[in-house]
Amino acid sequence: MSSRLIVLIDEHWPTRASAPWVLIGEDGRLQSEGESEPRHWPPADDCAMVLTANQCAWHETRLPRGARREEARLLAYALEERLLRDPDSQHLVVVHREAEEGGVRVGVLVVARERLRSLGAQFAAIGRPLAAAHAELQSAPGGGDDTWRLTLTDHGIVLRPGAAPALAFDPPLGHALPLLHQALAAARARNAAPPEIVVHAAPGVDPPSPEAAIALAVALPTAKPYLWWEGAAGTANLLQGEFAPRHRRSGWTGRLRGPLRLAAASLAILLLASLGEVAWQRQRLHELEARMQRLFETTLPNTPAIAPAAQLQRRLDELRTRHGRLREDDLLALLAAYAKARGVATRDSVGALDYRDGRLRLALPSLAAPERDRLTARLAAIGYQVEAGDSATQLVLTTEPIR
Repeated sequence: MSSRLIVLIDEHWPTRASAPWVLIGEDGRLQSEGESEPRHWPPADDCAMVLTANQCAWHETRLPRGARREEARLLAYALEERLLRDPDSQHLVVVHREAEEGGVRVGVLVVARERLRSLGAQFAAIGRPLAAAHAELQSAPGGGDDTWRLTLTDHGIVLRPGAAPALAFDPPLGHALPLLHQALAAARARNAAPPEIVVHAAPGVDPPSPEAAIALAVALPTAKPYLWWEGAAGTANLLQGEFAPRHRRSGWTGRLRGPLRLAAASLAILLLASLGEVAWQRQRLHELEARMQRLFETTLPNTPAIAPAAQLQRRLDELRTRHGRLREDDLLALLAAYAKARGVATRDSVGALDYRDGRLRLALPSLAAPERDRLTARLAAIGYQVEAGDSATQLVLTTEPIR
């Protein structure tokens, strides 16, 4: 894991250039933190930003099942009436999906497309291209159960009403009480009002007063302080689609450059080895052809080499006849070749046979077409030719070369 600089970006940046930041080391732990202008930010391998809650909106809607290919178009249509601006000007990011009967319920984060594009250009201009962008609306505590949680910061307020979409309010808490009261009233109408709202206050922010709990008619216990950067790692990256970081893609290419070079070198070595083997086999073939030519010239002097193998076989058969031995095309030799090729099925397989002039005609009444093909292939492998006879049950076996 590389080091990462995470910057909290509010709606005034970069007009107000100073921004809170944290540096996360390679071990995933906090290395340093502060608030300063970009020129004072510490060096890091990656840079990410967290958009304050008031720059995003969270909606849930229902889509037909199996509509992933047309999801962007369907989302824009489903949320059109709930968006403050034209859907084409908004960047939609799906943060969760839940299958339901006949469809899928999806949670969607919405951020202004032009704002996201402008921020990306600003970070690239200062030499800090963004690897990720997260929404504080999603990273604020809550969302794991039915507990309502309220996050208080000096730049905004986030309400996570259980598993429902988060809501953002402008500070201070006193100004947001009517909106919180409205959210509680809607929950009570559904008989889903919480017994308490757990409060997470950022360092330096005062917890709710007893009067606030009385006004809301609900307990407001405090929990651990809110650190704006802690939950960012587990949230959706807003840089998707057209906003996907190009330098990250080139980074992956850089990481793969070494393995790709090794693969190319291995392929080159394999190619050279294959070429060497082909050259060696060609050399062996040339040596065998030269040896055959020498044997032919020694055995058959003053004879032109037209088909050396067949001519040598014919000369060998002549010598075998002269010395009283079987030729390759004698009856017994042909029968032995048939028996070898037919194997265990040889017994009682021949209905009749006829041998004339080196050609053995066999009547094989029980030979099926597939077995005939296998028998022909086996005989061809040991140097014999098989031809069709006068009927479908006859084979003619000979040592003549196949034309």
